[in-house]
Amino acid sequence: MTDQTVEHQLRTGSTLRIVEMFGPTIQGEGADVGRAAFFLRLAGCNLTCVWCDTAFSWDPERADPQRPAREIVTGDLLAWLEPRTTDPGAASPIVRRVVLTGGEPLLQAARLVDVVTVLRGFGWSIDVETSGSVAPGPLSQLVNRFNVSPKLANSGVAERARLRLPVLSQFAKMPSATFKFVAERVEDLDEVDDLLASLTSPVTPDRVFVMAQGTDAESVLTRSRTLVDAVVARGWGLTPRWHTLLWGDEPGR
Repeated sequence: MTDQTVEHQLRTGSTLRIVEMFGPTIQGEGADVGRAAFFLRLAGCNLTCVWCDTAFSWDPERADPQRPAREIVTGDLLAWLEPRTTDPGAASPIVRRVVLTGGEPLLQAARLVDVVTVLRGFGWSIDVETSGSVAPGPLSQLVNRFNVSPKLANSGVAERARLRLPVLSQFAKMPSATFKFVAERVEDLDEVDDLLASLTSPVTPDRVFVMAQGTDAESVLTRSRTLVDAVVARGWGLTPRWHTLLWGDEPGR
C-alpha cells in the first residue's frame, strides 16, 4: 500500500454500529475457511432469514444483553485491532485479517471506508460477508474478499428482497467475490444452478461453495453428508461451519 493509504485521515466522529468484536479465531466457512482472523459483527440487516444464527445483531426481540448494539469510534476500533495506529513503534500483529460480518455489513459501507483503508495500509487483508442484496459501493476496490451468500427460498425471505440480480451480477464480475449458498436439501442446489445461470457474468465452479444449514454439529454433519456428492458433481466446494462444529453457539468464536 502507498504512504497515502497508511496516512489516511479518519473522519472526525466516525463510528460504526457494532454488536460484537472478537478474535483472533478462525474463519469457519467459505473460501478462506480455517484462516486466523478477527471478526467485527455489525448491527442491522435488511433480511430476516428464518434460520439466522445471528439474529441478535438485527432483531430487537432477540437482542443479546451481553452483545448490545453500540456505536464504536473508528479510532478506538482501529487501536484495538492494530496497535501501530496509535504507537508507530508497536510490533506488527501476527494476525492481520479481519472479517466484516453481520447482519449485513454493507448497510454501513460508507462508514467502513476509514477502517478498511487504514488497515490495508498496514498490510491487513479485509473480508466482507454479505447477502449480496446490497451493493458494495465505495468498498468495491478496497476489500480483498467478498463472501457473497445469496439467500435461497429456504430462508423464508421473499425473492424480491433477497435476490437483487443487478447487485449479484456486479459481484459476479469481481475477481474478489466468491459465492456461498446455505442448503438444506439436494433440491436446493437446482435453485443455485438457476440463480447462477441468471447472472449477467459467469461464475466459475471454483468460486461456488455450499454450506449445510444448521446451528448444531449434528445438523451440519448430517446435511453435509446428504449434499456432498451432488456438490462435488457440480465442481463446487462444500464448506464446513468450523465455529459450529467446534464451539456450538459460544459467543466470541
